Amino acid sequence: MTASLRVMASCAIAALALATSAQAGESGAYHIFSTPAYQAETGRVPNLGATGSMEYFGGTVFSAVNVVSVIWGSNVNSQTVAGMPGFLSAIVNSTYVDQLSIYDTKHIRGVNGHKGSNQDIARGTFFGQVVITPHNNSTNLSDRDVQRELEYQIKIGVLPANDPNTLYMTYFPANVTITLDGLTSCSSFGAYHFSTSNKETPSNLFYGVMPDCGYSFGDHTIVSSHEFAEATTDNIPTPGTHPRFPQAWNTSNGYEIGDLCEGTQGNLTTKKTTYLVQEVYLNNIAGCGTGNFTSP
Repeated sequence: MTASLRVMASCAIAALALATSAQAGESGAYHIFSTPAYQAETGRVPNLGATGSMEYFGGTVFSAVNVVSVIWGSNVNSQTVAGMPGFLSAIVNSTYVDQLSIYDTKHIRGVNGHKGSNQDIARGTFFGQVVITPHNNSTNLSDRDVQRELEYQIKIGVLPANDPNTLYMTYFPANVTITLDGLTSCSSFGAYHFSTSNKETPSNLFYGVMPDCGYSFGDHTIVSSHEFAEATTDNIPTPGTHPRFPQAWNTSNGYEIGDLCEGTQGNLTTKKTTYLVQEVYLNNIAGCGTGNFTSP
């Protein structure tokens, strides 16, 4: 792991996030890419030897994800703006996605008895990158502000329409602070993924929040791969440390596939470039992946 990410998060914790503060069900129970300070505050530090394998709780996954890179205004780091289209187009069409097929939900029921979503996970598509001019130009945003802005940009046709397989990976300038029900970007968390509803609906909007915490570009691709993998295999996080429908793949105490493997990394290689990605927990080996990955 690169140096600035070691400062930001020595390991990720899982806790399940809320769509708005009004939905807060349990304090200290958010799914975020956390900082060491937040880990110390909550005491939730994932342990491969104690958390167990991923279990399925009946929710949806992305069967063939369509990724949109959203650049929040004109002041996002120039390396992020220049580099993310190449990285995101590579990761959606790669062996990194292929490994996630062990989390298909085809013909399986949830451990809670739910019938499941009956989906395969396959490679997806990069829809492109859009630089938005935010209607809300505040530098202090709540999670709900982010949701409303994405909904507005879709409504006016700047962003492509949302559907059950579209993920908006959203990158922010360094001077923008995001709060999630009292937690603050770059203080409590370095990133998270979420949805606008905690129900399975065709209008649900799935997104990643990627603040600029002084990351290098390599840091940003590691964090982005973490959130991408978790959104793909658990796209509707819900409150609490005890997973339940409509969540998809979690450990019994609320960790997702990226959380257990924070601090590990591999390479994603295309014909022209090699990117850093985070390894994820794989049930078929009962541990974190150790391989490198390729994209055409």
